[in-house]
Amino acid sequence: MDKFQETSSEQLKELLALEKMRNNEIQKYTAAALDRLSTASAVVGVLGPIVNMVTNGVGLTSQLLTIVYSLVLSTALHVRGKIMLKVGLR
Repeated sequence: MDKFQETSSEQLKELLALEKMRNNEIQKYTAAALDRLSTASAVVGVLGPIVNMVTNGVGLTSQLLTIVYSLVLSTALHVRGKIMLKVGLR
């Protein structure tokens, strides 16, 4: 009976270690996805208004709000991904 309990205890430890590794991988994947989304937000939010200014002659002041919002969103997504990594990987 003791041998069975030892084996079960070892198997339980292995299963817990595997679950922890799986959760860490999911956290890393989600954080990476947020980081890619933040990069895309910054690129679209900055390049879109610049292209609009060049092609349509629109002034910078009318496009400035879009640029600022996209940079704030990008920063927030990036910070959220970093926090997710710090909290999730234990």
